[in-house]
Amino acid sequence: MTERINVVAAVVIKGDQMLAGRRESGRLGEGFWELPGGKINPGEDPRAALKRELEEELGAPALIGERVLPTVVHLYEWGEVHMQVFYAKLKGDTTAIAHDSLVWGTPKQLAARNWLAAAMPVLAKLQDVDLAKVVFPTAGTVYTHTVQYYETDRMGITHHSNYVRWMEEARTHFLAAIGWDYAKIEATGIISPVVSVNCRYKRSTTFSDQVVITTKVADLDRVRLTLAYRMELNDQLVCEGTSEHCFTNRAGKLLRLDRDLPDFYRALSEARQS
Repeated sequence: MTERINVVAAVVIKGDQMLAGRRESGRLGEGFWELPGGKINPGEDPRAALKRELEEELGAPALIGERVLPTVVHLYEWGEVHMQVFYAKLKGDTTAIAHDSLVWGTPKQLAARNWLAAAMPVLAKLQDVDLAKVVFPTAGTVYTHTVQYYETDRMGITHHSNYVRWMEEARTHFLAAIGWDYAKIEATGIISPVVSVNCRYKRSTTFSDQVVITTKVADLDRVRLTLAYRMELNDQLVCEGTSEHCFTNRAGKLLRLDRDLPDFYRALSEARQS
């Protein structure tokens, strides 16, 4: 049975150029050029895996952007590679840790190099892309959920109730990214009840699908926060939803964010404007 190898790779951008690395001797595919990245650990968020791999491989932290194209599948003699590819930017200088050479160039300049086969669809897609115009989402607004078997019904389709849970996962991820995870909020004595939840389903998902959820502050006033969620699978809309929240103290008294938790209110306001 052919081994399935789940990997993640980055189109690392600097201006209108991208980064290519040549595999060092002693590794599978030695001498070929590839996109920086590596294996995804079981259960690991692909974006988190890519951040980890880039820091290990290039010696610098990275900002991860949108997907470049749907998952690339290629059968090598050593296994069937399933490669997820994202745009990325480094927050520092690169260091050739896992490659014997690193080269920057536009997609057209790099296209003629001896690339590993799985990278070829990526290079083809990028020929007409102006990398200088690629927009990166605000940190923490994008979250990936891998559909679990227990979340599907007897028809193999994800049960509709799970989408609300995924919204909560994405919300937790978003709040932590802006510096206000639930533990910190509740440590101040503030409770955040859900006032309403809305979901509009567009297409189904199944076991092992990786659903990308983008979270944004849709509305914010002194007593109420509304978050909007957009769920996509391979760049196709799966579900759109919103959740509305108010804020109370432990006795249930309604609070004003701008007065009772101004630092949190400021962080939400900045996230809304970004």
